Amino acid sequence: MQKKEIGIIGGGASGLMAAIAAADSMKGRPGGIVLLEKKDRVGKKLLATGNGKCNLTNLSFSVENPGCYYRSRNPELLSAFFARFGVEDTLRQFERLGMLVTDKNGYVYPLSGQAATVLDTLRFALEERNIRTITECRVEHAEYRREGRNTGFYIQARGESYIFRRLILACGSTAGEKTEDMGGYELARSFGHSLIRPLPALVQLRCAGSFWKGLAGVRCDAGIRLIVEGKKGSHATGKEYSEQGELQLTDYGISGIPVFQLSRFASAALAEGCRVKAFLDFLPGFCGKEEIWNSLIEKKIRACHGRSMEVLFNGLVNKKIIQTVWKLNGLHGEDLVSSGTLVSVKKVFAMLRRFEVTVTASNPFANAQVCAGGVPLTEVDSQLRSRCCQDLYLAGELLDVDGRCGGYNLQWAWTSGYLAGRAAGLSL
Repeated sequence: MQKKEIGIIGGGASGLMAAIAAADSMKGRPGGIVLLEKKDRVGKKLLATGNGKCNLTNLSFSVENPGCYYRSRNPELLSAFFARFGVEDTLRQFERLGMLVTDKNGYVYPLSGQAATVLDTLRFALEERNIRTITECRVEHAEYRREGRNTGFYIQARGESYIFRRLILACGSTAGEKTEDMGGYELARSFGHSLIRPLPALVQLRCAGSFWKGLAGVRCDAGIRLIVEGKKGSHATGKEYSEQGELQLTDYGISGIPVFQLSRFASAALAEGCRVKAFLDFLPGFCGKEEIWNSLIEKKIRACHGRSMEVLFNGLVNKKIIQTVWKLNGLHGEDLVSSGTLVSVKKVFAMLRRFEVTVTASNPFANAQVCAGGVPLTEVDSQLRSRCCQDLYLAGELLDVDGRCGGYNLQWAWTSGYLAGRAAGLSL
């Protein structure tokens, strides 16, 4: 039985930051921290963030209004956490650890442009602080015992037994996992915590329709409006959400940053049995300029009277989109613009601005960048200490916090990891 000061379960971004913060708050007591990671190496997810460049935070974040950047059942509680360790603190921490950063329109990356730089910086910090890291180490049993001088957390993992005076759960979520591994959530539950159902977020959306294969591969700027309908009594019914950015069309539905930003709302509404519709505007530059748009349509129709649909719609949007919308309205490229086709022509123009699709599902956890849901923030205090179990701390995605794309989820990992690690260390 190995007896140590602090155990950290989970070697992702929040777990690594927690280990470093704990060690720095326990100066003069080296070797008292053990980090257990189920995968074959720590920080594997970090290597994939920001398309391999690791967007580690965002300068546009405002601590006064975290609800603009994060989703949670209790977003009002987030300000206190970020006020104690925010974006500037993250930048100073990585500077202290020896890493240089650069920003592109507020998006902060390592100067090298490689996610591996961030992971190496954290790994070197672990080594310098004599923090023991054990990989391929899945926790098999965990419990809290009050046994005099041996009071603490009894952990069994990979054939070894440990006693930790303090325990930090930084197990992450099921996002990006090939199997729906609920181990971290079950650990939290075993210590008395409740759970808001985890759902995929920052993920692609599947939509009804047999035309998607013809649109696969298209990327275009678009406005997207998500509308939730149906199911009486659902808090999601009647809500609308909108985003704009580069839309990616796939053979099953919609993807891209604006879709990711909206996906957690779609996942939650579908889980409640609501209907979800998405309205795509393939010409978002005309949003709020309806008079100009209508005038353009009339001019185009007059100029192209007696000419083919190909001539009429040439250059408006991607050809695959036009061809799909023609077919949905019973037209073909060689058909002529005439009084007989005018109604269908106007329907095509209207559909380019309001292409309605029904969202049937989000892609599974394996495709998601993060999860919505988790342990409620009301079950931890301002130090990320558990209100349900003595000497337990929680950090990262295990908690009910999910951010927008753009470095916000990593910022939550740094914030929660640092606060939990520092508090655990100081408590000793």
